[in-house]
Amino acid sequence: MRTCSLLLIIVAVVVVAYPFRTSAEEEWYPIGDPDNEPHVQELGGWAMAEHIKQAHDGIKFVKVVSGEVANVAGLKYRLNIKALNKNGQPGAYKAILLEEVRENEHTLISFGPAN
Repeated sequence: MRTCSLLLIIVAVVVVAYPFRTSAEEEWYPIGDPDNEPHVQELGGWAMAEHIKQAHDGIKFVKVVSGEVANVAGLKYRLNIKALNKNGQPGAYKAILLEEVRENEHTLISFGPAN
C-alpha cells in the first residue's frame, strides 16, 4: 500500500510538472535566417518534390523564405516557400512537414498556396 501511494504521488508530480500538450498548444519557434540554413532549404526542396509527385503541377522550388519549427515527436516545420508556377510566374506556398531525425524520415503533412 505504501509503495502504491508513493507511486501515485510521483505520477501526480510528473503530470503537474510536464503537462500534456495538444496540437493546438504546440510551441512554434521562428527559423532565424533560412537563407543561411542549408538544412531548411533542403527540407523546402524535399517538400516541393513530394508535392510535385502527387500533383504534377509543374511548379519549381526557388527557396524557403521563412518558417517556424516545433519540437513534437520529431521536428515539425511550417515553411513559407517561394516557387515558380508552370508559366514561370512567382508564387508563395506553405508546407508543413514532420522530420523524424533518428529514423531520417520525412512526412509531408500539407502543401498548398500561401494565403
